[in-house]
Amino acid sequence: MFIRKFASIAALSLSAIASLSYADAAHAFSFTKSVGTTSPTGATNLGAYTKDKNAITIDFNNGTAPTTGFAQYSFSNETGTSKVKADSWAPVGPNGEKNDSQYLAIFDNSSVTISLESLTKSFGLDWGAAHPGNTLSFYNGNNLIKTFETAQISKFAIYSELHPGPKAGDSSIQSAPGSKTYYQGNAYVQFFAENANEYFDKIVISQTGGGGFESDNHSFRTVPEPSLVFGMLALGGGMLLRKRKNQKALNLG
Repeated sequence: MFIRKFASIAALSLSAIASLSYADAAHAFSFTKSVGTTSPTGATNLGAYTKDKNAITIDFNNGTAPTTGFAQYSFSNETGTSKVKADSWAPVGPNGEKNDSQYLAIFDNSSVTISLESLTKSFGLDWGAAHPGNTLSFYNGNNLIKTFETAQISKFAIYSELHPGPKAGDSSIQSAPGSKTYYQGNAYVQFFAENANEYFDKIVISQTGGGGFESDNHSFRTVPEPSLVFGMLALGGGMLLRKRKNQKALNLG
């Protein structure tokens, strides 16, 4: 009797999970933008970080892009410009503070590919000195899931005086109030897969045409292991078994 009851509960639970997955499929890959937060150490000169304390973060502060570990970076054309470096064009901090740390820069029809060890559902980056042609593409294997370009972000969170630029005809560069000076946008932008069909294991950051794509403090949230679901079902079964034993003890008493 108990086995049949547990099997029914497990079936219902799996059915609910399947229903949720089906419902999620109606949503689209999405993003949020904010000023982000300061570094975990509280330093204000290292750019903006994700507010997600459970994220895996790559900050480039050691002057390199990792080639081993969870996120592995490979340049299509690592040159004197497309590389990890430090200069005045680094994405700014959450209150517009100058970023003195190393950051990732991609220029002039170059790209960097980030290969991830497991499926991932969220990616964030301190996107700064935003410029037309900045492009982010998300893949599962070789299957393209979604591509975002600068203009799709619309209004950025900060337009920094540290990053002046020519009028570009899109929202990544904004006129300073009361002047003919233009500033490039900065924000901590977080991208989210809204359903299992959008989980990704590869990201390509590229600059289409002239200009550059500057980013820092990349963050990743992985997809929970499938075993977690079955673990929860097993936990539920264990609780039912204990409840049944306790009920028997009461009846015998």
